[in-house]
Amino acid sequence: MDLRDLRPPRGWRAFSGELGIIVLGVFIALGADQAVRTFNQRSEMRELRAAVDKEIASGLAIYDARVAQQDCVEARLDELARWLQGWRDGKLQRLVGVISAPRSGPAGTSVWASRDPASMMAMPLDVKLAYASIYDEFANNEVQRLDERMTWLALAEFDGAESLDNASRMRLQGLITRARWRADNIISNASDVANIARDMGIESHQEDFFSAADLAPLCKPILPKL
Repeated sequence: MDLRDLRPPRGWRAFSGELGIIVLGVFIALGADQAVRTFNQRSEMRELRAAVDKEIASGLAIYDARVAQQDCVEARLDELARWLQGWRDGKLQRLVGVISAPRSGPAGTSVWASRDPASMMAMPLDVKLAYASIYDEFANNEVQRLDERMTWLALAEFDGAESLDNASRMRLQGLITRARWRADNIISNASDVANIARDMGIESHQEDFFSAADLAPLCKPILPKL
């Protein structure tokens, strides 16, 4: 077959024009589809950011609730240190109240954990990194928080103690040191998270997680007045 016989009925020029129109239509369709996808991704990204910002704001409020107790935490640990020193010096005292413990709770992470990869792709890199830093701090703080709780539960074993032998004194000293160290880490973590969030325009969601009655025992002195 002679290839010269394979000519479009209306000629190559007309065929080229029709083919160009088809190709152009395909490109327009693909472009429109991509534009819709991009729009949807950006819309979903904005919704995700709003939800994550809200979750972080609630986490900051939980931090604030713990930080607000720090003066009472330090005062209680100072009392326990004086009580311990009294036993070492032979000045025996009985506690007149319960040791109690600081109240705390976990920062939520469910929104961040359930994020959609497509929405994340549309998010600016610096925003993704800032969010990741905050949630890394949340995870770190949860380790600190749980150990602080265990430390104070161990301190509560000294409630009503009538005597402290050498082993008990050594254990009490270790728990006081551990509680101070955990508290310092928690307060430092709270400051770091607040600074990152503030740079992103996220402020703490004001909420009272604990009532005055919940916090009162920790702030009430437990050493007898001299």
